[in-house]
Amino acid sequence: MRNCLFAAASLSLAALVSATTNATSELPYFFPPNATSPQKYEISVDSLIIDETLQKVKLFRPSRSLDGVPDWEDGPPPSLINDFASYWSKDYDWFAVQDQINKNFSHYATTVPGSRNYMHPIPLHFVHEPSTSPNAIPLLLLHGWPSTFLEWQHVIHPLAHPDNSSDQSFHVVAVDLPGYGFSPAPISTHLGPREMGDAFDALMKQLGYTKYGVQSTDLGWWVGMWMVQDHTDSLIGHSTDFWLQAPNATVLEKYAANQTTPEENEYIVGIGEFENYHAGYMAIHNTKPLQLSIAMSDSPVGFLAWMLQLITIVSDGYEYTKEELITRALTLYIPGAYSNIRSYKEVFYPSNSIYGLPRTTVPTAVTEWGNPDNPFPLLKNAQKAPLTWLQEAANITFFRQHDHCAHFPADTCPDEWVVDVREFFSQHV
Repeated sequence: MRNCLFAAASLSLAALVSATTNATSELPYFFPPNATSPQKYEISVDSLIIDETLQKVKLFRPSRSLDGVPDWEDGPPPSLINDFASYWSKDYDWFAVQDQINKNFSHYATTVPGSRNYMHPIPLHFVHEPSTSPNAIPLLLLHGWPSTFLEWQHVIHPLAHPDNSSDQSFHVVAVDLPGYGFSPAPISTHLGPREMGDAFDALMKQLGYTKYGVQSTDLGWWVGMWMVQDHTDSLIGHSTDFWLQAPNATVLEKYAANQTTPEENEYIVGIGEFENYHAGYMAIHNTKPLQLSIAMSDSPVGFLAWMLQLITIVSDGYEYTKEELITRALTLYIPGAYSNIRSYKEVFYPSNSIYGLPRTTVPTAVTEWGNPDNPFPLLKNAQKAPLTWLQEAANITFFRQHDHCAHFPADTCPDEWVVDVREFFSQHV
Protein backbone atom coordinates (compact mmCIF):
# COMPACT_ATOMS: atom_id res chain seq x y z
CA MET A 1 0.00 0.00 0.00
CA ARG A 2 1.24 3.49 -0.82
CA ASN A 3 2.96 5.81 1.63
CA CYS A 4 0.06 8.18 1.97
CA LEU A 5 -2.64 9.13 4.40
CA PHE A 6 -6.08 10.62 4.33
CA ALA A 7 -6.95 11.31 7.95
CA ALA A 8 -10.51 11.76 9.18
CA ALA A 9 -10.82 14.72 11.49
CA SER A 10 -13.02 12.65 13.79
CA LEU A 11 -10.09 10.41 14.71
CA SER A 12 -8.27 11.31 17.87
CA LEU A 13 -4.69 12.54 17.53
CA ALA A 14 -3.49 9.69 19.74
CA ALA A 15 -5.12 7.11 17.52
CA LEU A 16 -3.65 8.72 14.44
CA VAL A 17 -0.13 8.84 15.89
CA SER A 18 -0.44 5.25 17.07
CA ALA A 19 -1.63 4.04 13.70
CA THR A 20 1.12 5.93 11.90
CA THR A 21 3.84 4.68 14.24
CA ASN A 22 2.74 1.07 14.03
CA ALA A 23 2.60 1.17 10.26
CA THR A 24 6.38 1.79 10.03
CA SER A 25 7.24 2.48 6.39
CA GLU A 26 3.82 1.68 4.97
CA LEU A 27 0.95 3.98 5.91
CA PRO A 28 -2.62 3.21 4.94
CA TYR A 29 -3.95 6.09 2.87
CA PHE A 30 -7.30 6.19 4.62
CA PHE A 31 -8.50 5.44 8.14
CA PRO A 32 -12.24 4.80 7.78
CA PRO A 33 -14.23 6.02 10.75
CA ASN A 34 -15.18 3.38 13.27
CA ALA A 35 -18.86 4.17 12.89
CA THR A 36 -21.85 3.41 10.74
CA SER A 37 -23.02 7.00 10.56
CA PRO A 38 -21.55 9.98 8.70
CA GLN A 39 -18.72 11.88 10.36
CA LYS A 40 -17.10 15.15 9.39
CA TYR A 41 -13.95 14.58 7.39
CA GLU A 42 -10.95 16.62 6.31
CA ILE A 43 -8.84 15.68 3.31
CA SER A 44 -5.22 15.47 4.42
CA VAL A 45 -2.80 13.73 2.10
CA ASP A 46 0.50 12.79 3.71
CA SER A 47 3.45 14.75 2.32
CA LEU A 48 5.38 11.50 1.74
CA ILE A 49 3.18 10.44 -1.18
CA ILE A 50 3.21 13.97 -2.63
CA ASP A 51 7.01 14.16 -2.39
CA GLU A 52 7.38 10.71 -3.94
CA THR A 53 5.02 11.63 -6.76
CA LEU A 54 6.88 14.87 -7.42
CA GLN A 55 10.19 13.02 -7.69
CA LYS A 56 8.67 10.70 -10.28
CA VAL A 57 7.32 13.69 -12.18
CA LYS A 58 10.79 15.21 -12.29
CA LEU A 59 12.19 11.93 -13.63
CA PHE A 60 9.64 11.78 -16.45
CA ARG A 61 11.29 10.69 -19.68
CA PRO A 62 9.87 12.63 -22.65
CA SER A 63 8.70 10.85 -25.77
CA ARG A 64 8.55 11.98 -29.37
CA SER A 65 6.10 11.17 -32.12
CA LEU A 66 6.79 10.33 -35.75
CA ASP A 67 6.71 12.91 -38.49
CA GLY A 68 3.41 12.83 -40.32
CA VAL A 69 1.33 11.51 -37.40
CA PRO A 70 -1.52 13.96 -36.64
CA ASP A 71 -1.95 15.16 -33.07
CA TRP A 72 -4.05 12.77 -30.95
CA GLU A 73 -3.97 10.05 -33.65
CA ASP A 74 -1.57 7.82 -31.71
CA GLY A 75 -2.00 9.52 -28.35
CA PRO A 76 -1.56 12.94 -26.76
CA PRO A 77 1.08 15.19 -28.38
CA PRO A 78 4.43 14.69 -26.60
CA SER A 79 5.08 18.45 -26.52
CA LEU A 80 1.86 18.94 -24.55
CA ILE A 81 2.74 16.22 -22.06
CA ASN A 82 6.19 17.71 -21.64
CA ASP A 83 4.55 21.04 -20.78
CA PHE A 84 2.39 19.31 -18.17
CA ALA A 85 5.42 17.61 -16.64
CA SER A 86 7.28 20.90 -16.45
CA TYR A 87 4.35 22.73 -14.85
CA TRP A 88 3.74 19.88 -12.40
CA SER A 89 7.37 19.76 -11.29
CA LYS A 90 7.79 23.52 -10.87
CA ASP A 91 4.47 25.23 -10.24
CA TYR A 92 1.76 22.81 -9.11
CA ASP A 93 0.96 22.89 -5.39
CA TRP A 94 -1.20 20.01 -4.15
CA PHE A 95 -1.49 21.38 -0.64
CA ALA A 96 -2.91 24.69 -1.87
CA VAL A 97 -5.43 22.73 -3.94
CA GLN A 98 -6.24 20.50 -0.96
CA ASP A 99 -6.89 23.54 1.24
CA GLN A 100 -9.29 24.90 -1.36
CA ILE A 101 -11.14 21.59 -1.70
CA ASN A 102 -11.58 21.45 2.09
CA LYS A 103 -12.73 25.07 2.17
CA ASN A 104 -15.20 24.77 -0.72
CA PHE A 105 -17.10 21.65 0.34
CA SER A 106 -18.46 19.91 3.43
CA HIS A 107 -16.78 16.51 3.52
CA TYR A 108 -17.96 13.40 5.33
CA ALA A 109 -16.99 9.75 5.65
CA THR A 110 -18.90 6.70 6.75
CA THR A 111 -19.03 2.94 6.36
CA VAL A 112 -21.94 1.00 4.91
CA PRO A 113 -22.48 -2.77 4.79
CA GLY A 114 -21.56 -4.84 1.77
CA SER A 115 -24.20 -6.80 -0.10
CA ARG A 116 -24.77 -9.60 -2.62
CA ASN A 117 -21.37 -10.69 -3.98
CA TYR A 118 -19.35 -8.26 -1.84
CA MET A 119 -20.03 -8.72 1.86
CA HIS A 120 -17.18 -6.58 3.22
CA PRO A 121 -17.85 -3.20 4.84
CA ILE A 122 -17.62 -0.34 2.33
CA PRO A 123 -16.06 2.93 3.56
CA LEU A 124 -17.12 6.00 1.58
CA HIS A 125 -16.15 9.63 1.25
CA PHE A 126 -18.78 12.10 0.11
CA VAL A 127 -19.72 15.75 0.03
CA HIS A 128 -23.05 16.65 1.62
CA GLU A 129 -24.50 20.07 0.82
CA PRO A 130 -28.04 20.41 2.24
CA SER A 131 -30.41 23.06 0.99
CA THR A 132 -32.34 25.37 3.31
CA SER A 133 -35.47 25.04 1.17
CA PRO A 134 -38.33 22.99 2.67
CA ASN A 135 -39.07 21.62 -0.83
CA ALA A 136 -35.54 20.49 -1.59
CA ILE A 137 -35.06 17.04 -3.14
CA PRO A 138 -32.24 14.78 -1.94
CA LEU A 139 -30.02 14.15 -4.97
CA LEU A 140 -27.24 11.56 -5.26
CA LEU A 141 -24.54 12.39 -7.85
CA LEU A 142 -22.65 9.46 -9.41
CA HIS A 143 -19.51 10.18 -11.44
CA GLY A 144 -17.47 7.92 -13.73
CA TRP A 145 -13.85 7.51 -14.89
CA PRO A 146 -11.60 9.47 -15.01
CA SER A 147 -13.38 11.54 -12.39
CA THR A 148 -14.16 11.87 -8.70
CA PHE A 149 -16.72 13.92 -6.80
CA LEU A 150 -14.86 16.93 -8.26
CA GLU A 151 -16.67 16.37 -11.55
CA TRP A 152 -19.61 18.06 -9.79
CA GLN A 153 -17.63 20.93 -8.22
CA HIS A 154 -19.28 23.61 -10.40
CA VAL A 155 -22.85 22.42 -9.80
CA ILE A 156 -23.00 21.39 -6.13
CA HIS A 157 -23.66 24.86 -4.74
CA PRO A 158 -26.00 26.02 -7.55
CA LEU A 159 -28.10 22.89 -7.06
CA ALA A 160 -28.33 23.37 -3.30
CA HIS A 161 -28.56 27.16 -3.23
CA PRO A 162 -30.12 28.60 -6.41
CA ASP A 163 -29.98 32.35 -6.92
CA ASN A 164 -33.73 32.37 -7.49
CA SER A 165 -35.51 31.02 -4.42
CA SER A 166 -38.36 29.78 -6.61
CA ASP A 167 -36.06 27.41 -8.49
CA GLN A 168 -35.97 23.76 -7.48
CA SER A 169 -33.21 23.07 -4.96
CA PHE A 170 -31.54 19.90 -3.74
CA HIS A 171 -29.86 18.31 -0.76
CA VAL A 172 -26.75 17.30 -2.69
CA VAL A 173 -24.78 14.13 -1.94
CA ALA A 174 -21.71 13.78 -4.18
CA VAL A 175 -19.99 10.49 -3.41
CA ASP A 176 -16.59 9.17 -4.49
CA LEU A 177 -17.02 5.73 -6.01
CA PRO A 178 -14.99 3.06 -4.14
CA GLY A 179 -11.37 3.28 -5.25
CA TYR A 180 -11.79 6.82 -6.55
CA GLY A 181 -10.62 9.99 -4.80
CA PHE A 182 -11.02 9.57 -1.07
CA SER A 183 -13.19 6.46 -0.93
CA PRO A 184 -10.94 3.49 -0.15
CA ALA A 185 -10.49 0.76 -2.73
CA PRO A 186 -12.35 -2.55 -2.51
CA ILE A 187 -10.40 -5.26 -0.68
CA SER A 188 -11.60 -8.08 -2.95
CA THR A 189 -13.38 -8.69 -6.23
CA HIS A 190 -17.09 -8.33 -7.05
CA LEU A 191 -17.79 -4.82 -5.83
CA GLY A 192 -19.71 -4.21 -9.02
CA PRO A 193 -22.28 -1.59 -10.05
CA ARG A 194 -25.13 -3.45 -8.38
CA GLU A 195 -23.28 -3.72 -5.06
CA MET A 196 -22.30 -0.04 -5.35
CA GLY A 197 -25.95 0.82 -5.87
CA ASP A 198 -26.83 -1.00 -2.65
CA ALA A 199 -24.04 0.85 -0.83
CA PHE A 200 -25.20 4.26 -2.05
CA ASP A 201 -28.81 3.51 -1.13
CA ALA A 202 -27.56 2.62 2.36
CA LEU A 203 -25.64 5.90 2.47
CA MET A 204 -28.74 7.90 1.57
CA LYS A 205 -30.71 6.07 4.26
CA GLN A 206 -27.98 6.88 6.82
CA LEU A 207 -28.49 10.54 5.92
CA GLY A 208 -32.22 10.17 6.53
CA TYR A 209 -33.23 10.33 2.86
CA THR A 210 -35.77 7.57 2.28
CA LYS A 211 -36.82 9.06 -1.07
CA TYR A 212 -34.26 10.67 -3.36
CA GLY A 213 -33.17 11.27 -6.95
CA VAL A 214 -30.10 10.04 -8.78
CA GLN A 215 -28.02 11.92 -11.33
CA SER A 216 -25.51 9.72 -13.14
CA THR A 217 -22.87 9.83 -15.83
CA ASP A 218 -20.38 7.44 -17.43
CA LEU A 219 -19.68 4.40 -15.18
CA GLY A 220 -22.03 5.93 -12.64
CA TRP A 221 -24.79 5.36 -15.20
CA TRP A 222 -24.36 1.60 -14.81
CA VAL A 223 -24.78 2.03 -11.05
CA GLY A 224 -27.87 4.19 -11.59
CA MET A 225 -29.39 1.67 -13.99
CA TRP A 226 -29.08 -1.05 -11.34
CA MET A 227 -30.49 1.25 -8.68
CA VAL A 228 -33.69 1.84 -10.68
CA GLN A 229 -34.15 -1.94 -10.65
CA ASP A 230 -33.16 -2.72 -7.06
CA HIS A 231 -34.31 0.42 -5.23
CA THR A 232 -37.36 1.48 -7.22
CA ASP A 233 -39.34 2.44 -4.14
CA SER A 234 -36.59 4.81 -2.96
CA LEU A 235 -36.10 6.71 -6.20
CA ILE A 236 -37.98 9.84 -7.19
CA GLY A 237 -36.28 9.75 -10.58
CA HIS A 238 -33.07 9.00 -12.44
CA SER A 239 -31.44 11.73 -14.51
CA THR A 240 -28.40 11.07 -16.67
CA ASP A 241 -26.26 13.02 -19.13
CA PHE A 242 -24.87 9.79 -20.60
CA TRP A 243 -26.51 6.80 -22.26
CA LEU A 244 -24.60 4.08 -24.07
CA GLN A 245 -27.05 2.33 -26.37
CA ALA A 246 -25.71 -0.14 -28.93
CA PRO A 247 -27.72 -0.61 -32.15
CA ASN A 248 -29.52 -3.95 -32.08
CA ALA A 249 -29.61 -6.49 -34.89
CA THR A 250 -32.83 -5.07 -36.36
CA VAL A 251 -31.39 -1.57 -36.51
CA LEU A 252 -28.18 -2.83 -38.13
CA GLU A 253 -30.20 -4.68 -40.77
CA LYS A 254 -32.11 -1.47 -41.53
CA TYR A 255 -28.83 0.45 -41.62
CA ALA A 256 -27.35 -2.01 -44.13
CA ALA A 257 -30.47 -1.60 -46.26
CA ASN A 258 -30.24 2.22 -46.06
CA GLN A 259 -33.52 2.39 -44.14
CA THR A 260 -32.37 4.19 -40.98
CA THR A 261 -32.97 7.87 -40.27
CA PRO A 262 -30.23 10.52 -40.60
CA GLU A 263 -30.16 10.78 -36.79
CA GLU A 264 -29.68 7.03 -36.47
CA ASN A 265 -26.99 7.07 -39.15
CA GLU A 266 -24.95 9.76 -37.38
CA TYR A 267 -25.13 7.90 -34.09
CA ILE A 268 -24.28 4.52 -35.61
CA VAL A 269 -21.27 5.98 -37.41
CA GLY A 270 -20.18 7.92 -34.32
CA ILE A 271 -20.45 5.06 -31.84
CA GLY A 272 -18.71 2.78 -34.36
CA GLU A 273 -15.87 5.27 -34.75
CA PHE A 274 -15.44 5.48 -30.99
CA GLU A 275 -15.55 1.72 -30.38
CA ASN A 276 -13.24 0.86 -33.28
CA TYR A 277 -10.59 3.57 -32.90
CA HIS A 278 -10.83 5.22 -29.47
CA ALA A 279 -12.03 2.62 -26.96
CA GLY A 280 -8.77 0.72 -26.53
CA TYR A 281 -8.46 2.06 -23.00
CA MET A 282 -11.76 0.36 -22.10
CA ALA A 283 -10.59 -2.99 -23.43
CA ILE A 284 -7.39 -2.83 -21.37
CA HIS A 285 -9.21 -1.66 -18.22
CA ASN A 286 -11.62 -4.54 -18.67
CA THR A 287 -9.04 -7.27 -19.33
CA LYS A 288 -5.61 -6.44 -17.86
CA PRO A 289 -6.12 -3.61 -15.36
CA LEU A 290 -3.28 -4.68 -13.06
CA GLN A 291 -0.78 -4.93 -15.91
CA LEU A 292 -1.61 -1.39 -16.95
CA SER A 293 -1.72 -0.05 -13.39
CA ILE A 294 1.78 -1.31 -12.55
CA ALA A 295 3.14 0.88 -15.34
CA MET A 296 0.91 3.81 -14.44
CA SER A 297 1.88 3.66 -10.76
CA ASP A 298 5.49 4.27 -11.71
CA SER A 299 4.69 7.32 -13.83
CA PRO A 300 2.16 9.90 -12.64
CA VAL A 301 2.78 11.85 -15.85
CA GLY A 302 2.04 8.71 -17.83
CA PHE A 303 -1.22 8.28 -15.93
CA LEU A 304 -2.15 11.89 -16.71
CA ALA A 305 -1.38 11.29 -20.39
CA TRP A 306 -3.52 8.14 -20.37
CA MET A 307 -6.46 10.13 -19.01
CA LEU A 308 -5.83 13.19 -21.16
CA GLN A 309 -6.32 11.36 -24.46
CA LEU A 310 -9.87 10.41 -23.51
CA ILE A 311 -10.71 13.71 -21.82
CA THR A 312 -9.60 15.69 -24.87
CA ILE A 313 -11.59 13.81 -27.49
CA VAL A 314 -14.85 13.90 -25.49
CA SER A 315 -14.78 17.45 -24.08
CA ASP A 316 -15.83 19.51 -27.12
CA GLY A 317 -12.71 21.64 -27.07
CA TYR A 318 -13.16 22.76 -23.46
CA GLU A 319 -9.91 24.19 -22.13
CA TYR A 320 -9.19 22.70 -18.73
CA THR A 321 -6.33 24.34 -16.87
CA LYS A 322 -3.19 22.37 -16.13
CA GLU A 323 -4.00 22.61 -12.43
CA GLU A 324 -7.46 21.11 -12.98
CA LEU A 325 -6.15 18.18 -14.98
CA ILE A 326 -3.23 17.42 -12.66
CA THR A 327 -5.61 17.50 -9.71
CA ARG A 328 -7.92 15.16 -11.56
CA ALA A 329 -5.05 12.75 -12.16
CA LEU A 330 -3.73 12.99 -8.60
CA THR A 331 -7.07 12.24 -6.97
CA LEU A 332 -7.10 8.96 -8.89
CA TYR A 333 -3.36 8.28 -8.71
CA ILE A 334 -2.90 8.76 -4.95
CA PRO A 335 -5.22 5.89 -3.91
CA GLY A 336 -3.67 3.78 -6.68
CA ALA A 337 -4.59 3.65 -10.35
CA TYR A 338 -5.55 -0.02 -10.12
CA SER A 339 -8.38 0.66 -7.68
CA ASN A 340 -10.31 2.79 -10.18
CA ILE A 341 -9.10 1.35 -13.49
CA ARG A 342 -10.29 -2.11 -12.43
CA SER A 343 -13.84 -0.89 -11.89
CA TYR A 344 -14.35 -1.40 -15.63
CA LYS A 345 -13.80 -5.13 -15.15
CA GLU A 346 -16.57 -5.21 -12.56
CA VAL A 347 -18.94 -3.04 -14.59
CA PHE A 348 -18.54 -5.14 -17.73
CA TYR A 349 -18.62 -8.49 -15.95
CA PRO A 350 -21.36 -10.50 -17.74
CA SER A 351 -23.60 -10.83 -14.69
CA ASN A 352 -23.55 -7.04 -14.28
CA SER A 353 -24.86 -6.33 -17.76
CA ILE A 354 -27.73 -3.86 -17.78
CA TYR A 355 -28.82 -5.01 -21.22
CA GLY A 356 -31.75 -7.36 -20.98
CA LEU A 357 -33.01 -5.87 -17.72
CA PRO A 358 -36.75 -5.18 -17.58
CA ARG A 359 -37.78 -1.72 -18.75
CA THR A 360 -37.56 0.53 -15.71
CA THR A 361 -40.69 2.31 -14.52
CA VAL A 362 -38.73 4.97 -12.62
CA PRO A 363 -39.17 8.41 -14.26
CA THR A 364 -36.01 8.99 -16.28
CA ALA A 365 -34.38 12.08 -17.79
CA VAL A 366 -31.79 11.81 -20.55
CA THR A 367 -29.80 14.78 -21.77
CA GLU A 368 -27.48 14.27 -24.72
CA TRP A 369 -24.59 16.52 -25.60
CA GLY A 370 -22.87 17.10 -28.93
CA ASN A 371 -19.11 17.09 -29.42
CA PRO A 372 -18.39 19.12 -32.58
CA ASP A 373 -15.06 20.61 -31.46
CA ASN A 374 -12.85 17.55 -31.13
CA PRO A 375 -9.97 16.17 -33.23
CA PHE A 376 -12.14 13.47 -34.82
CA PRO A 377 -15.23 14.82 -36.68
CA LEU A 378 -17.08 11.48 -36.74
CA LEU A 379 -17.40 11.67 -32.95
CA LYS A 380 -19.61 14.77 -33.21
CA ASN A 381 -22.83 12.94 -32.33
CA ALA A 382 -21.45 9.73 -30.83
CA GLN A 383 -23.34 10.45 -27.58
CA LYS A 384 -26.73 11.10 -29.17
CA ALA A 385 -28.63 7.82 -29.15
CA PRO A 386 -32.09 8.19 -30.73
CA LEU A 387 -34.93 8.67 -28.27
CA THR A 388 -36.91 5.75 -29.67
CA TRP A 389 -34.05 3.41 -28.76
CA LEU A 390 -33.91 4.72 -25.19
CA GLN A 391 -37.64 4.38 -24.68
CA GLU A 392 -37.32 0.62 -25.01
CA ALA A 393 -35.21 0.54 -21.82
CA ALA A 394 -36.62 3.29 -19.62
CA ASN A 395 -39.62 5.42 -18.77
CA ILE A 396 -38.29 8.59 -20.42
CA THR A 397 -40.22 11.57 -19.10
CA PHE A 398 -37.64 14.23 -19.99
CA PHE A 399 -35.37 14.29 -23.07
CA ARG A 400 -33.20 17.12 -24.35
CA GLN A 401 -30.37 17.31 -26.85
CA HIS A 402 -27.62 19.92 -26.89
CA ASP A 403 -25.27 20.64 -29.78
CA HIS A 404 -22.19 21.09 -27.61
CA CYS A 405 -20.49 20.44 -24.22
CA ALA A 406 -19.93 16.69 -24.84
CA HIS A 407 -19.14 14.10 -22.16
CA PHE A 408 -18.53 16.24 -19.05
CA PRO A 409 -21.32 18.86 -19.26
CA ALA A 410 -21.34 19.50 -15.50
CA ASP A 411 -17.77 20.73 -16.06
CA THR A 412 -18.06 22.32 -19.47
CA CYS A 413 -21.60 23.80 -19.37
CA PRO A 414 -22.67 23.81 -15.73
CA ASP A 415 -25.40 26.44 -16.12
CA GLU A 416 -27.21 24.54 -18.88
CA TRP A 417 -26.70 21.26 -17.05
CA VAL A 418 -28.27 22.62 -13.85
CA VAL A 419 -31.30 23.94 -15.76
CA ASP A 420 -31.98 20.47 -17.17
CA VAL A 421 -31.65 18.75 -13.80
CA ARG A 422 -33.92 21.28 -12.11
CA GLU A 423 -36.53 21.11 -14.84
CA PHE A 424 -36.77 17.31 -14.67
CA PHE A 425 -36.89 16.92 -10.91
CA SER A 426 -39.27 19.84 -10.40
CA GLN A 427 -41.87 17.62 -12.06
CA HIS A 428 -41.44 15.07 -9.25
CA VAL A 429 -41.47 17.09 -6.03
